[in-house]
Amino acid sequence: MSDAPSSRDVPLTFADHILYHARGRPERPAIILPDRIATYDMMAQGMLRVEDRIRALDLAPGEVVCVSLKNTIRHMIVTAALLRLGFPTLSAGAPEEIIPLKLPVRTYLQDAGQLLHPGLRQVLVDEEWFAGERRALSTAPGFASDDALCRIEITSGVTGIPKAVCLTAREFHLRVLQYYVAMSMGLGERLLGLVRLNSAWGFRVAARTLFAGGTLVGADSPREALQMASVYRVDSIIASTQQVRDLLREQTRTPIPCPSLRAVLLGGALATRAMVLEARAKLCEQVFVQYGATELGPIAIAAAERLMEIEGASGYALPGVRIEIVDAQDRPLPADSDGVVRVHVRPMARPYPLDSGRIDPQQRDGWFYTGDRGRLTKEGLLILEGRTSEVINSGGVKRAPELIEEIALRHPDVAEAAAFGALGPDGIEEVNLAIVARAPISQQQLIAWCAGRGLEVSRVFYVDALPKTPMGKIRRDELKTRLAG
Repeated sequence: MSDAPSSRDVPLTFADHILYHARGRPERPAIILPDRIATYDMMAQGMLRVEDRIRALDLAPGEVVCVSLKNTIRHMIVTAALLRLGFPTLSAGAPEEIIPLKLPVRTYLQDAGQLLHPGLRQVLVDEEWFAGERRALSTAPGFASDDALCRIEITSGVTGIPKAVCLTAREFHLRVLQYYVAMSMGLGERLLGLVRLNSAWGFRVAARTLFAGGTLVGADSPREALQMASVYRVDSIIASTQQVRDLLREQTRTPIPCPSLRAVLLGGALATRAMVLEARAKLCEQVFVQYGATELGPIAIAAAERLMEIEGASGYALPGVRIEIVDAQDRPLPADSDGVVRVHVRPMARPYPLDSGRIDPQQRDGWFYTGDRGRLTKEGLLILEGRTSEVINSGGVKRAPELIEEIALRHPDVAEAAAFGALGPDGIEEVNLAIVARAPISQQQLIAWCAGRGLEVSRVFYVDALPKTPMGKIRRDELKTRLAG
Protein backbone atom coordinates (compact mmCIF):
# COMPACT_ATOMS: atom_id res chain seq x y z
CA MET A 1 0.00 0.00 0.00
CA SER A 2 1.32 3.43 -0.92
CA ASP A 3 2.28 5.83 1.87
CA ALA A 4 1.71 8.86 -0.36
CA PRO A 5 -0.62 11.44 1.19
CA SER A 6 -4.16 11.47 -0.18
CA SER A 7 -6.33 14.49 -0.96
CA ARG A 8 -8.30 13.68 2.22
CA ASP A 9 -5.28 14.34 4.45
CA VAL A 10 -5.68 18.12 4.17
CA PRO A 11 -9.21 19.27 3.24
CA LEU A 12 -9.11 22.02 0.62
CA THR A 13 -10.95 25.32 0.80
CA PHE A 14 -11.09 28.29 -1.54
CA ALA A 15 -8.55 29.94 0.80
CA ASP A 16 -5.89 27.54 -0.50
CA HIS A 17 -6.64 28.69 -4.03
CA ILE A 18 -6.27 32.34 -3.07
CA LEU A 19 -2.71 31.57 -1.97
CA TYR A 20 -2.11 29.62 -5.17
CA HIS A 21 -3.23 32.53 -7.36
CA ALA A 22 -1.24 34.96 -5.17
CA ARG A 23 1.91 33.06 -6.12
CA GLY A 24 1.16 32.73 -9.83
CA ARG A 25 -0.74 35.97 -10.58
CA PRO A 26 -0.23 38.28 -7.59
CA GLU A 27 -1.30 41.52 -9.30
CA ARG A 28 -4.52 40.11 -10.74
CA PRO A 29 -7.61 41.82 -9.22
CA ALA A 30 -9.49 39.43 -6.94
CA ILE A 31 -12.28 41.75 -5.76
CA ILE A 32 -13.25 45.17 -7.12
CA LEU A 33 -15.51 47.46 -5.10
CA PRO A 34 -16.54 51.06 -5.85
CA ASP A 35 -13.96 52.44 -3.40
CA ARG A 36 -11.11 49.91 -3.58
CA ILE A 37 -9.49 47.01 -5.39
CA ALA A 38 -7.85 43.98 -3.77
CA THR A 39 -5.39 41.89 -5.78
CA TYR A 40 -4.75 38.22 -5.03
CA ASP A 41 -1.50 39.22 -3.35
CA MET A 42 -3.39 41.67 -1.13
CA MET A 43 -5.98 39.01 -0.30
CA ALA A 44 -3.29 36.53 0.67
CA GLN A 45 -1.37 39.01 2.80
CA GLY A 46 -4.61 40.07 4.46
CA MET A 47 -5.42 36.44 5.31
CA LEU A 48 -2.03 35.90 6.96
CA ARG A 49 -2.36 39.06 9.07
CA VAL A 50 -5.92 38.26 10.09
CA GLU A 51 -4.87 34.78 11.17
CA ASP A 52 -2.71 36.35 13.89
CA ARG A 53 -5.73 38.29 15.16
CA ILE A 54 -7.87 35.16 15.18
CA ARG A 55 -5.25 33.18 17.12
CA ALA A 56 -5.23 35.94 19.74
CA LEU A 57 -8.98 35.41 20.31
CA ASP A 58 -8.23 32.01 21.87
CA LEU A 59 -11.22 30.34 20.26
CA ALA A 60 -12.19 26.81 21.28
CA PRO A 61 -11.25 24.11 18.73
CA GLY A 62 -14.01 23.82 16.13
CA GLU A 63 -15.88 26.86 17.47
CA VAL A 64 -18.36 28.34 14.97
CA VAL A 65 -17.63 32.00 14.19
CA CYS A 66 -20.17 34.35 12.62
CA VAL A 67 -18.72 36.89 10.17
CA SER A 68 -20.83 40.05 9.89
CA LEU A 69 -18.81 42.38 7.67
CA LYS A 70 -20.49 44.39 4.94
CA ASN A 71 -17.32 45.01 2.92
CA THR A 72 -16.90 42.04 0.54
CA ILE A 73 -13.09 42.15 0.62
CA ARG A 74 -12.94 42.04 4.42
CA HIS A 75 -15.68 39.43 4.63
CA MET A 76 -13.92 37.01 2.29
CA ILE A 77 -10.46 37.58 3.81
CA VAL A 78 -11.68 36.99 7.37
CA THR A 79 -13.72 33.93 6.38
CA ALA A 80 -10.81 32.46 4.42
CA ALA A 81 -8.48 33.00 7.41
CA LEU A 82 -10.93 31.24 9.73
CA LEU A 83 -11.22 28.29 7.34
CA ARG A 84 -7.44 28.02 7.09
CA LEU A 85 -7.29 27.73 10.88
CA GLY A 86 -10.04 25.10 10.98
CA PHE A 87 -12.93 27.19 12.34
CA PRO A 88 -16.42 26.70 10.87
CA THR A 89 -17.99 29.93 9.63
CA LEU A 90 -21.40 31.53 9.26
CA SER A 91 -22.12 34.75 7.33
CA ALA A 92 -24.67 37.34 8.42
CA GLY A 93 -25.61 40.89 7.55
CA ALA A 94 -25.90 41.61 11.28
CA PRO A 95 -25.93 39.53 14.49
CA GLU A 96 -29.68 40.22 14.77
CA GLU A 97 -30.22 37.85 11.83
CA ILE A 98 -28.69 34.94 13.76
CA ILE A 99 -29.55 35.55 17.42
CA PRO A 100 -33.25 34.52 17.13
CA LEU A 101 -32.20 31.11 15.75
CA LYS A 102 -30.51 30.28 19.10
CA LEU A 103 -27.57 28.58 17.41
CA PRO A 104 -24.44 27.59 19.37
CA VAL A 105 -22.54 30.65 18.07
CA ARG A 106 -20.60 32.58 20.68
CA THR A 107 -18.21 34.79 18.69
CA TYR A 108 -19.25 37.42 16.15
CA LEU A 109 -16.69 39.31 14.05
CA GLN A 110 -18.43 42.48 12.94
CA ASP A 111 -18.17 46.04 11.72
CA ALA A 112 -18.00 48.97 14.11
CA GLY A 113 -21.34 50.63 14.69
CA GLN A 114 -23.43 47.47 14.85
CA LEU A 115 -25.60 46.82 17.89
CA LEU A 116 -24.04 45.14 20.92
CA HIS A 117 -25.91 42.34 22.70
CA PRO A 118 -25.33 41.20 26.30
CA GLY A 119 -23.90 37.72 26.57
CA LEU A 120 -22.39 37.64 23.10
CA ARG A 121 -18.74 37.93 22.26
CA GLN A 122 -18.76 40.62 19.61
CA VAL A 123 -15.33 41.53 18.23
CA LEU A 124 -14.98 44.66 16.11
CA VAL A 125 -12.94 44.20 12.93
CA ASP A 126 -11.26 47.40 11.79
CA GLU A 127 -8.52 48.46 9.38
CA GLU A 128 -5.80 47.40 11.85
CA TRP A 129 -6.74 43.75 11.34
CA PHE A 130 -5.43 43.93 7.77
CA ALA A 131 -2.32 46.07 8.35
CA GLY A 132 1.20 44.89 9.09
CA GLU A 133 4.45 43.72 7.60
CA ARG A 134 4.60 41.53 4.54
CA ARG A 135 4.50 37.80 5.31
CA ALA A 136 5.86 34.78 3.52
CA LEU A 137 3.05 32.68 2.03
CA SER A 138 2.59 29.62 4.20
CA THR A 139 0.24 26.76 4.95
CA ALA A 140 -2.05 26.57 7.97
CA PRO A 141 -3.42 23.61 9.97
CA GLY A 142 -6.89 23.78 8.42
CA PHE A 143 -9.60 21.28 9.31
CA ALA A 144 -8.69 18.05 11.02
CA SER A 145 -10.56 15.93 8.48
CA ASP A 146 -12.91 16.06 5.52
CA ASP A 147 -15.78 15.28 7.87
CA ALA A 148 -15.16 18.29 10.14
CA LEU A 149 -17.89 20.91 10.29
CA CYS A 150 -16.96 23.73 7.90
CA ARG A 151 -19.85 25.96 6.90
CA ILE A 152 -23.22 26.98 8.36
CA GLU A 153 -25.81 28.53 6.04
CA ILE A 154 -29.23 30.06 6.65
CA THR A 155 -32.21 29.23 4.47
CA SER A 156 -35.89 30.06 4.75
CA GLY A 157 -37.05 26.87 3.05
CA VAL A 158 -40.72 26.37 2.20
CA THR A 159 -42.18 27.94 5.32
CA GLY A 160 -40.28 31.24 5.13
CA ILE A 161 -39.00 30.66 8.67
CA PRO A 162 -35.17 30.89 8.75
CA LYS A 163 -33.31 27.70 9.63
CA ALA A 164 -29.67 26.65 9.70
CA VAL A 165 -28.05 23.87 7.66
CA CYS A 166 -24.43 22.76 7.62
CA LEU A 167 -21.74 21.25 5.40
CA THR A 168 -18.49 19.45 6.21
CA ALA A 169 -15.16 20.58 4.77
CA ARG A 170 -15.42 18.05 1.96
CA GLU A 171 -19.08 18.85 1.26
CA PHE A 172 -18.47 22.58 1.06
CA HIS A 173 -15.53 22.06 -1.30
CA LEU A 174 -17.74 19.88 -3.51
CA ARG A 175 -20.43 22.56 -3.41
CA VAL A 176 -17.94 25.15 -4.68
CA LEU A 177 -16.99 22.72 -7.46
CA GLN A 178 -20.69 22.40 -8.32
CA TYR A 179 -20.84 26.13 -8.90
CA TYR A 180 -17.61 25.96 -10.87
CA VAL A 181 -19.39 23.61 -13.30
CA ALA A 182 -22.74 25.43 -13.24
CA MET A 183 -21.09 28.80 -13.93
CA SER A 184 -18.94 27.53 -16.80
CA MET A 185 -21.73 28.03 -19.35
CA GLY A 186 -20.56 31.18 -21.09
CA LEU A 187 -19.70 33.10 -17.92
CA GLY A 188 -16.42 34.97 -18.06
CA GLU A 189 -13.67 35.79 -15.58
CA ARG A 190 -14.82 39.26 -14.46
CA LEU A 191 -18.06 38.69 -12.61
CA LEU A 192 -20.47 41.20 -11.08
CA GLY A 193 -22.06 39.36 -8.15
CA LEU A 194 -25.10 41.13 -6.70
CA VAL A 195 -26.38 38.44 -4.32
CA ARG A 196 -25.36 39.25 -0.74
CA LEU A 197 -22.74 37.17 1.06
CA ASN A 198 -25.11 36.26 3.90
CA SER A 199 -27.03 34.10 1.42
CA ALA A 200 -25.67 30.67 0.51
CA TRP A 201 -25.77 31.46 -3.21
CA GLY A 202 -23.98 34.77 -2.85
CA PHE A 203 -21.19 33.36 -0.71
CA ARG A 204 -20.69 30.30 -2.90
CA VAL A 205 -20.48 32.47 -6.03
CA ALA A 206 -17.80 34.57 -4.33
CA ALA A 207 -15.92 31.46 -3.17
CA ARG A 208 -16.13 29.91 -6.63
CA THR A 209 -14.81 33.10 -8.28
CA LEU A 210 -11.77 33.22 -5.99
CA PHE A 211 -11.31 29.46 -6.34
CA ALA A 212 -11.13 29.88 -10.13
CA GLY A 213 -8.81 32.91 -10.05
CA GLY A 214 -11.44 35.25 -11.46
CA THR A 215 -12.41 38.78 -10.43
CA LEU A 216 -15.48 39.48 -8.31
CA VAL A 217 -17.03 42.94 -8.75
CA GLY A 218 -19.43 44.34 -6.14
CA ALA A 219 -21.99 47.14 -5.99
CA ASP A 220 -24.60 48.40 -3.53
CA SER A 221 -27.32 49.67 -5.88
CA PRO A 222 -28.61 49.01 -9.42
CA ARG A 223 -27.17 52.31 -10.65
CA GLU A 224 -23.79 51.58 -9.13
CA ALA A 225 -23.88 48.04 -10.55
CA LEU A 226 -24.36 49.29 -14.10
CA GLN A 227 -21.61 51.88 -13.65
CA MET A 228 -19.20 49.23 -12.30
CA ALA A 229 -20.06 46.89 -15.17
CA SER A 230 -19.27 49.63 -17.68
CA VAL A 231 -16.09 51.04 -16.07
CA TYR A 232 -14.48 47.70 -15.12
CA ARG A 233 -15.44 45.79 -18.28
CA VAL A 234 -17.56 43.20 -16.50
CA ASP A 235 -18.32 40.23 -18.74
CA SER A 236 -20.87 38.41 -16.53
CA ILE A 237 -23.57 39.25 -14.00
CA ILE A 238 -25.03 36.89 -11.41
CA ALA A 239 -28.13 38.18 -9.67
CA SER A 240 -31.48 37.16 -8.27
CA THR A 241 -34.54 37.58 -10.45
CA GLN A 242 -35.60 40.60 -8.41
CA GLN A 243 -32.16 42.19 -8.74
CA VAL A 244 -32.27 41.76 -12.52
CA ARG A 245 -35.66 43.48 -12.49
CA ASP A 246 -34.08 46.36 -10.57
CA LEU A 247 -31.23 46.57 -13.10
CA LEU A 248 -33.69 46.67 -15.98
CA ARG A 249 -35.69 49.49 -14.39
CA GLU A 250 -32.50 51.48 -13.88
CA GLN A 251 -31.32 50.77 -17.41
CA THR A 252 -34.69 51.98 -18.72
CA ARG A 253 -34.51 55.16 -16.64
CA THR A 254 -30.93 56.11 -17.55
CA PRO A 255 -29.20 53.70 -19.95
CA ILE A 256 -25.52 52.92 -19.35
CA PRO A 257 -23.68 51.05 -22.14
CA CYS A 258 -22.08 47.79 -20.99
CA PRO A 259 -20.34 46.62 -24.19
CA SER A 260 -18.17 44.03 -22.43
CA LEU A 261 -21.15 42.22 -20.88
CA ARG A 262 -21.57 38.75 -22.42
CA ALA A 263 -23.78 36.79 -20.04
CA VAL A 264 -26.34 37.19 -17.26
CA LEU A 265 -27.19 34.34 -14.88
CA LEU A 266 -30.33 34.81 -12.82
CA GLY A 267 -32.21 32.67 -10.33
CA GLY A 268 -33.86 32.60 -6.93
CA ALA A 269 -37.42 33.05 -8.22
CA LEU A 270 -39.48 32.29 -11.28
CA ALA A 271 -38.16 34.18 -14.31
CA THR A 272 -40.96 35.22 -16.65
CA ARG A 273 -40.60 35.25 -20.41
CA ALA A 274 -41.20 39.01 -20.55
CA MET A 275 -38.41 39.73 -18.09
CA VAL A 276 -35.93 37.47 -19.89
CA LEU A 277 -36.74 39.14 -23.21
CA GLU A 278 -36.17 42.56 -21.65
CA ALA A 279 -32.87 41.42 -20.14
CA ARG A 280 -31.69 40.18 -23.53
CA ALA A 281 -32.63 43.52 -25.09
CA LYS A 282 -31.24 45.87 -22.44
CA LEU A 283 -28.30 43.99 -20.88
CA CYS A 284 -26.93 41.33 -23.24
CA GLU A 285 -28.12 38.62 -25.60
CA GLN A 286 -26.94 35.65 -23.55
CA VAL A 287 -29.12 35.04 -20.48
CA PHE A 288 -29.05 31.89 -18.36
CA VAL A 289 -31.68 30.75 -15.88
CA GLN A 290 -30.64 28.71 -12.83
CA TYR A 291 -32.78 26.79 -10.37
CA GLY A 292 -31.29 25.73 -7.05
CA ALA A 293 -31.64 25.41 -3.27
CA THR A 294 -29.39 26.17 -0.31
CA GLU A 295 -29.47 22.53 0.79
CA LEU A 296 -28.58 21.20 -2.67
CA GLY A 297 -26.71 23.87 -4.63
CA PRO A 298 -27.50 24.36 -8.34
CA ILE A 299 -30.14 21.94 -9.62
CA ALA A 300 -30.93 22.93 -13.20
CA ILE A 301 -29.69 25.53 -15.66
CA ALA A 302 -30.14 26.43 -19.32
CA ALA A 303 -29.68 29.27 -21.77
CA ALA A 304 -32.78 31.45 -22.02
CA GLU A 305 -33.23 30.87 -25.73
CA ARG A 306 -33.88 27.20 -24.91
CA LEU A 307 -36.63 28.20 -22.49
CA MET A 308 -38.50 30.99 -24.24
CA GLU A 309 -41.25 28.86 -25.72
CA ILE A 310 -42.64 27.78 -22.34
CA GLU A 311 -43.51 30.10 -19.44
CA GLY A 312 -41.81 28.89 -16.27
CA ALA A 313 -39.16 26.77 -18.02
CA SER A 314 -36.18 26.62 -15.62
CA GLY A 315 -33.52 24.42 -17.18
CA TYR A 316 -32.18 20.90 -17.42
CA ALA A 317 -30.80 18.93 -14.47
CA LEU A 318 -27.05 19.26 -13.94
CA PRO A 319 -24.91 16.10 -14.00
CA GLY A 320 -25.39 14.11 -10.79
CA VAL A 321 -28.80 15.68 -10.10
CA ARG A 322 -32.04 13.70 -10.34
CA ILE A 323 -35.41 15.48 -10.51
CA GLU A 324 -38.80 13.84 -10.09
CA ILE A 325 -42.39 15.12 -10.09
CA VAL A 326 -44.60 13.35 -7.55
CA ASP A 327 -48.21 13.47 -6.37
CA ALA A 328 -49.51 14.07 -2.85
CA GLN A 329 -48.63 10.46 -1.92
CA ASP A 330 -45.02 10.85 -3.16
CA ARG A 331 -45.69 8.65 -6.19
CA PRO A 332 -43.63 9.56 -9.29
CA LEU A 333 -45.72 10.99 -12.12
CA PRO A 334 -45.18 10.52 -15.87
CA ALA A 335 -43.70 13.22 -18.10
CA ASP A 336 -45.71 16.42 -18.53
CA SER A 337 -47.72 15.78 -15.34
CA ASP A 338 -48.19 18.58 -12.82
CA GLY A 339 -47.04 17.83 -9.28
CA VAL A 340 -44.54 18.50 -6.50
CA VAL A 341 -40.84 18.85 -7.37
CA ARG A 342 -38.35 16.68 -5.49
CA VAL A 343 -34.61 16.37 -6.06
CA HIS A 344 -31.91 13.84 -5.21
CA VAL A 345 -28.30 15.01 -5.06
CA ARG A 346 -25.24 14.34 -2.94
CA PRO A 347 -24.05 15.90 -0.75
CA MET A 348 -27.17 17.35 0.84
CA ALA A 349 -26.83 19.91 3.63
CA ARG A 350 -28.14 18.73 7.00
CA PRO A 351 -29.95 20.58 9.80
CA TYR A 352 -27.71 22.43 12.26
CA PRO A 353 -26.97 21.80 15.08
CA LEU A 354 -26.56 18.14 14.17
CA ASP A 355 -27.54 16.98 17.66
CA SER A 356 -30.66 19.15 17.85
CA GLY A 357 -32.94 16.28 16.90
CA ARG A 358 -34.62 18.52 14.34
CA ILE A 359 -36.02 16.69 11.33
CA ASP A 360 -36.24 18.71 8.14
CA PRO A 361 -39.69 18.08 6.63
CA GLN A 362 -38.26 18.90 3.21
CA GLN A 363 -35.95 15.85 3.34
CA ARG A 364 -37.48 12.37 3.12
CA ASP A 365 -35.99 9.05 2.04
CA GLY A 366 -32.99 10.66 0.38
CA TRP A 367 -35.11 13.20 -1.52
CA PHE A 368 -35.38 16.95 -1.02
CA TYR A 369 -38.83 18.47 -1.53
CA THR A 370 -38.20 21.96 -2.87
CA GLY A 371 -41.64 23.40 -2.13
CA ASP A 372 -42.25 24.10 -5.82
CA ARG A 373 -44.88 22.79 -8.18
CA GLY A 374 -43.92 21.93 -11.71
CA ARG A 375 -43.56 19.31 -14.41
CA LEU A 376 -40.87 17.60 -16.46
CA THR A 377 -41.07 17.26 -20.22
CA LYS A 378 -40.03 14.06 -21.97
CA GLU A 379 -36.75 15.81 -22.85
CA GLY A 380 -36.06 16.53 -19.14
CA LEU A 381 -36.90 20.24 -19.17
CA LEU A 382 -38.11 21.41 -15.74
CA ILE A 383 -41.10 23.77 -15.88
CA LEU A 384 -42.00 25.53 -12.64
CA GLU A 385 -45.46 26.79 -11.80
CA GLY A 386 -44.56 28.53 -8.52
CA ARG A 387 -44.09 27.81 -4.83
CA THR A 388 -46.68 25.44 -3.39
CA SER A 389 -47.21 27.94 -0.57
CA GLU A 390 -47.39 30.99 -2.88
CA VAL A 391 -49.42 29.88 -5.91
CA ILE A 392 -52.64 31.90 -5.86
CA ASN A 393 -55.74 29.79 -6.52
CA SER A 394 -58.39 32.37 -7.36
CA GLY A 395 -61.69 30.68 -8.23
CA GLY A 396 -59.90 27.61 -9.57
CA VAL A 397 -57.43 29.62 -11.67
CA LYS A 398 -53.87 29.03 -10.37
CA ARG A 399 -51.33 31.77 -10.93
CA ALA A 400 -47.70 32.15 -9.90
CA PRO A 401 -47.23 35.52 -8.15
CA GLU A 402 -44.28 36.35 -10.40
CA LEU A 403 -46.53 36.30 -13.47
CA ILE A 404 -49.00 38.62 -11.76
CA GLU A 405 -46.21 41.00 -10.77
CA GLU A 406 -44.93 41.06 -14.34
CA ILE A 407 -48.25 42.55 -15.45
CA ALA A 408 -48.39 45.12 -12.64
CA LEU A 409 -44.81 46.24 -13.31
CA ARG A 410 -45.74 47.26 -16.85
CA HIS A 411 -47.62 50.24 -15.41
CA PRO A 412 -45.31 53.29 -15.60
CA ASP A 413 -46.23 54.44 -12.06
CA VAL A 414 -45.37 51.11 -10.38
CA ALA A 415 -41.74 50.85 -9.27
CA GLU A 416 -42.00 47.51 -7.42
CA ALA A 417 -44.80 45.00 -6.97
CA ALA A 418 -45.49 41.88 -4.91
CA ALA A 419 -48.51 39.63 -5.37
CA PHE A 420 -49.99 37.39 -2.70
CA GLY A 421 -53.24 35.56 -2.11
CA ALA A 422 -55.67 36.20 0.74
CA LEU A 423 -59.20 34.97 1.42
CA GLY A 424 -61.97 37.36 0.46
CA PRO A 425 -65.29 37.78 2.27
CA ASP A 426 -66.81 34.84 0.37
CA GLY A 427 -63.96 32.50 1.39
CA ILE A 428 -62.38 32.45 -2.08
CA GLU A 429 -58.71 33.34 -2.43
CA GLU A 430 -58.20 36.73 -4.09
CA VAL A 431 -55.24 38.43 -5.74
CA ASN A 432 -53.69 41.20 -3.64
CA LEU A 433 -50.92 43.56 -4.71
CA ALA A 434 -48.40 45.44 -2.58
CA ILE A 435 -46.70 48.15 -4.60
CA VAL A 436 -44.01 50.75 -4.28
CA ALA A 437 -45.37 53.61 -6.38
CA ARG A 438 -43.18 55.76 -8.61
CA ALA A 439 -45.95 58.36 -8.95
CA PRO A 440 -49.42 58.74 -7.40
CA ILE A 441 -51.94 56.18 -8.63
CA SER A 442 -55.21 55.21 -6.95
CA GLN A 443 -56.26 51.67 -6.11
CA GLN A 444 -59.23 51.91 -8.48
CA GLN A 445 -57.02 53.08 -11.35
CA LEU A 446 -54.53 50.24 -10.94
CA ILE A 447 -57.25 47.60 -10.51
CA ALA A 448 -58.93 48.83 -13.70
CA TRP A 449 -55.60 48.91 -15.54
CA CYS A 450 -54.86 45.29 -14.54
CA ALA A 451 -58.39 44.19 -15.47
CA GLY A 452 -57.82 45.57 -18.96
CA ARG A 453 -54.92 43.11 -19.26
CA GLY A 454 -56.80 40.07 -18.06
CA LEU A 455 -55.75 40.26 -14.40
CA GLU A 456 -58.39 40.52 -11.68
CA VAL A 457 -56.96 42.24 -8.59
CA SER A 458 -59.06 42.67 -5.46
CA ARG A 459 -56.93 44.98 -3.31
CA VAL A 460 -53.87 47.18 -3.66
CA PHE A 461 -51.64 48.09 -0.70
CA TYR A 462 -49.05 50.87 -0.80
CA VAL A 463 -45.70 50.35 0.95
CA ASP A 464 -42.44 52.26 1.12
CA ALA A 465 -40.36 49.14 0.46
CA LEU A 466 -40.94 45.41 -0.09
CA PRO A 467 -39.48 43.06 2.54
CA LYS A 468 -36.88 40.81 0.91
CA THR A 469 -34.51 37.99 1.83
CA PRO A 470 -30.71 38.29 1.31
CA MET A 471 -31.32 36.55 -2.03
CA GLY A 472 -33.64 39.36 -3.10
CA LYS A 473 -36.76 37.18 -2.83
CA ILE A 474 -39.92 38.93 -1.69
CA ARG A 475 -41.16 37.86 1.76
CA ARG A 476 -44.78 37.32 0.72
CA ASP A 477 -45.85 35.69 3.99
CA GLU A 478 -44.69 38.79 5.86
CA LEU A 479 -46.67 41.02 3.51
CA LYS A 480 -49.73 38.80 3.80
CA THR A 481 -49.63 38.86 7.59
CA ARG A 482 -48.91 42.58 7.83
CA LEU A 483 -51.32 43.82 5.20
CA ALA A 484 -54.11 41.28 4.84
CA GLY A 485 -54.18 40.13 8.45
